[in-house]
Amino acid sequence: MSNNADFDSIFNTLPGEEPPRASVPSEPLRPRSSRGNASGGGGGAGKAGCAVFAIIVLLLGGGGTWWAWTEYGQRLVNYFAAEPVADFEGGGASPSIDIIVSPGDIGETVARALAAEGVTASFEAVYELLLQDTTITFQPGTYRLLTGMSAESAVAALRDSGNRVQISFVIPEGVTMQQALEIVAKQASLPLTELVEAAGEPLLYGIDSPSGTLEGYLFPATYTFEPDTGAGDIVARMVQEMKNRLGAAGVEEKDWHSILTMAALVQKEARSTEDFYKAARVFYNRLDITMALQSDATVTYWTGLYDGVSTSDADRADEGNPYNTYVYTGLPLGPISLPGDVAIDAALNPAAGDWLYFVAIDLRTGETVFSNTYAEHLVAVKIWLNWCRESEENGAYC
Repeated sequence: MSNNADFDSIFNTLPGEEPPRASVPSEPLRPRSSRGNASGGGGGAGKAGCAVFAIIVLLLGGGGTWWAWTEYGQRLVNYFAAEPVADFEGGGASPSIDIIVSPGDIGETVARALAAEGVTASFEAVYELLLQDTTITFQPGTYRLLTGMSAESAVAALRDSGNRVQISFVIPEGVTMQQALEIVAKQASLPLTELVEAAGEPLLYGIDSPSGTLEGYLFPATYTFEPDTGAGDIVARMVQEMKNRLGAAGVEEKDWHSILTMAALVQKEARSTEDFYKAARVFYNRLDITMALQSDATVTYWTGLYDGVSTSDADRADEGNPYNTYVYTGLPLGPISLPGDVAIDAALNPAAGDWLYFVAIDLRTGETVFSNTYAEHLVAVKIWLNWCRESEENGAYC
């Protein structure tokens, strides 16, 4: 066992205490920095070595361990408490680093991630801040931070929603599924082929559509996703949103397809909110008397010619188009667009009226005339044709 002189020699040289006078001149002690690099700094390494040696001496002391701890333990505790914490200064610099905060992550997890990625100099620098302020919380998400940030700057950056990295895109009402997937592909930087493939199996999303596609089942809205979200997850979210909207509107699952088919038709044919409900009534009135719906929008859905509102005689006579409501009576095979809330509500609650016809007489404003008889409708059609001939600008809409 080491004698008392040995312990005095070890512990009397702990940092922060006056060293024993040497019989020969020695270098003056330099102050330890409270800052260090990511590994804790040179000063920290020296203290760690001294601490390890002190603990070894205590462990090898045999029966004198308790005496040694009683004599020197508090000084060893004070020594550890004085260990400097490595921390960077300032708000950091390039390159940027993405830090993911997952649901359920605790402060310790976040602190370790920051240090591991080189955002902060050490785990301890961040963790000490979290211990000092237990109200600090982090919202799940991906955040873009810089390299070499002080613990304080890193914590502040993680709590700033402006640093959150997300995919965001807007799907307008009335676009087709293909058009929507093209928007997603561009905004989410995903291959269009992956999105088309993901949307190609409706049953994966609980949709048993007679048309065999998810057309009409992706709700048009603004969406945000975490980076690297897969095509299947994006499609699933959009389908679920449509299910949520249908549920909120009181639509039973057995009626999803028919309501969405009508809503999608109304979405393409009407412009103003009031006209959505009137157009729905026109189509229901025709269905009641087994009259063909005669919607140009159903024809162009199949041809893909969306530039104008008119269709050719040949297209309207095409029996090979299963969506052709000039040839086939009843609702088309399935939805022809992605309908929004108003169109869905119009399909559920059409306006009261006896109209069987309607035509937009000003394609710029969407002003529409609804008629009960074919003779009245022909008058409205003449107004529309005159509008188309008034100028080249008008003609471009026709």
